Amino acid sequence: MHAISSESLTKVYSDFVNKKLSVTALSDFTINVEQGEIFALLGPNGAGKTTFIKILLGLVAASSGRASILGATLPNVKVRERIGYLPENHRYPNYLSGDQVMSLFGGLSGMKSADVKATTASLLKLLGIEQWSKMKVRKYSKGMMQRLGLAQALINNPDVLFLDEPTAGVDPVGRKEIREILK
Repeated sequence: MHAISSESLTKVYSDFVNKKLSVTALSDFTINVEQGEIFALLGPNGAGKTTFIKILLGLVAASSGRASILGATLPNVKVRERIGYLPENHRYPNYLSGDQVMSLFGGLSGMKSADVKATTASLLKLLGIEQWSKMKVRKYSKGMMQRLGLAQALINNPDVLFLDEPTAGVDPVGRKEIREILK
């Protein structure tokens, strides 16, 4: 079973008033990614990378084609429980602390409070930001926010992890550390 599979996936953003302004964001995209594999989508801006991820996450509907995650044909709400996601431009309410962000996302993932607390502590330590867990995220640097975002994406111990620009704004040493964690 593939972790991710797509066949002839296409997405056209239509302008219903002026059809000439419609944009094909993804065209006839077919791919298979094996379980346990670290895979990166590379391409220029506008190539359809984020559109593909959004289709897989059920945030955008494909215009045509098929896709599946862990054998579940998409769209499928149940498979989302097995996915972690770090969007490119994530934002958290600035009045929350790092611990509170993790608690919020753990709760949204259906985790028990005690499990969220234990997992939060270990993830924030792993990502090197445990000392800032009580600080409001409005005081976090860009690199700290990226680390918190990665912790949030990992909170439910996902089987499939989508990371959109996970090291943007992170210093070179931090980038290396994040790559090692992902391995």
